[in-house]
Amino acid sequence: MREGIEWVQIDYFNNRVICDLVEAPRTGIIALLDEACFLVGTVTDMHFLTAMDEKFKGHDHYSSRQVDLQAKDLERDRDFVVRHYAGDVVYIVTGFIDKNKDPIYQDFKRLLYNSDHKLLKAMWPEGAQALTEVTKIP
Repeated sequence: MREGIEWVQIDYFNNRVICDLVEAPRTGIIALLDEACFLVGTVTDMHFLTAMDEKFKGHDHYSSRQVDLQAKDLERDRDFVVRHYAGDVVYIVTGFIDKNKDPIYQDFKRLLYNSDHKLLKAMWPEGAQALTEVTKIP
């Protein structure tokens, strides 16, 4: 006002909390997805959803049917919601794990298994799977 210019204060939503929910290193949704993809054994999309439910239960911008039993429009064991500044977005976890796995990782296992070094070969037995045996994207 010292310069005589009139202006109106505009309040805006600080989207940082949602950005952190999705992409914070070690604690965000993407970090949980990456962690799930590196776990040994069979990890399913349901395991990933359960991990998110445990991690983000009580978070103002996350919900699922397991977290909010009143959310009848969400499919149990499949859907979760991120409350973005412009509204709720429903995500379906089906295929998240398979789509996030790095196909190079399977090639790496195959390479190490086919090594002449006995220890490397023993450490990566899943590399024995031939390309023709792969039934889905790793």
